[in-house]
Amino acid sequence: MESNQLTLFDEYSEPLSDFSPVSKRIDVFAKFRYKAKPYCKRNWGNSLHSLCSYQGKLKPAIAHFLIKTMTNQGDRILDPFSGAGTIPLEACLQARFGHGVDINPLAHVNTLAKVTFPSHEAIYDFRNRLSRYIDQYLVAESELTQVQLNNINGRLQDYFHPDTFAEIVTARKFFSTIDQHTPASAFVESCLLHILHGNRPYALSRRSHGLTPFSPTGPFKYKQLLSHLDAKIQRAMRAQMPKSYVHGSAYLCSVFDFMAEQQYDAIITSPPFLNSTRFYIANWIRLWFCGWEKNDFKPTKRGDYLEEMQAKSITVYEKVFLKFLNLLKPGGLCVLHLGVKGRRDMGKELIPQAEKTGFEVLRLLYEDVSLCENHGVRDQGSTNKHQFLFLQAPTFISK
Repeated sequence: MESNQLTLFDEYSEPLSDFSPVSKRIDVFAKFRYKAKPYCKRNWGNSLHSLCSYQGKLKPAIAHFLIKTMTNQGDRILDPFSGAGTIPLEACLQARFGHGVDINPLAHVNTLAKVTFPSHEAIYDFRNRLSRYIDQYLVAESELTQVQLNNINGRLQDYFHPDTFAEIVTARKFFSTIDQHTPASAFVESCLLHILHGNRPYALSRRSHGLTPFSPTGPFKYKQLLSHLDAKIQRAMRAQMPKSYVHGSAYLCSVFDFMAEQQYDAIITSPPFLNSTRFYIANWIRLWFCGWEKNDFKPTKRGDYLEEMQAKSITVYEKVFLKFLNLLKPGGLCVLHLGVKGRRDMGKELIPQAEKTGFEVLRLLYEDVSLCENHGVRDQGSTNKHQFLFLQAPTFISK
């Protein structure tokens, strides 16, 4: 099969090429059965997608098919709200250069680990640095008692055996000394972030949940951090990277502050849904480990987060789309995965903002997700339809 052809399903006989028009690409994507087995399974795709649990993560199959149909090998793909890094990783797996931008440190470390998959030697070297630090550093009682972080589900200390908590505080201090993450440090920290809480033996916490840390139950049982981390690292290193995998990049900043060295062929992203759960609240324990303190979780401190901006006014997307135009090549594509919640149809509300800035609206597709699995999370909100908004930048920018 030639490299410029994309076989989507065995039964789909008509391939796409690098020169297929956008309208045909959208038609093909609209036929995708990513809600059917095996694509709907949470573990579908490359195992690196499961490096760290992350509430609100886009299904890998959706990212896979968007990348496969809407872009070509060698393209530069940007996700300006990268979250768990699902879209940038899928781009890298399919011989595109996936770049992720996110203001959230948890999202950044996840994305970096996935788009710059490190060598086993580098992973072991960094793991050993962490081990030596934990062995040598004697955490003071005052360092444990000064942690005042709590949530409606309980105090942070309530989730762990005291000795396990001391090791976690020590590891957090170690990671705080890193000025700029390397692929190996991001990989090891992502593994550690994953095992912080959950309802299975891998977790360091008492019984809780892997996505949202519900109030813990069960006995306070000591769980050694390094042994649990080693088990997770071993599982994660088994990820099989195809020959098509190329390294991408991850940037810790707001998209409004992001300055690209080159323009992008496509922007594919899933911004926060309207009136949705604040990801930084749902991920409070993992964000604490990434360096946040109690005051960092206040909405008044998160005015630079898009979910707070759009809660005040949807017109913030005019600023978003202007930034996208600056980042895209002339004629570049922009695909947004959005949601309908109650009476708020996010796609329809964003269309006027996109058109005002010069984007051409190509299509708005809907999918019903009312019967989708909830991963054991009791409150998933009232989003019952997801959408795909396809936009195209003008082929030239008038001055």
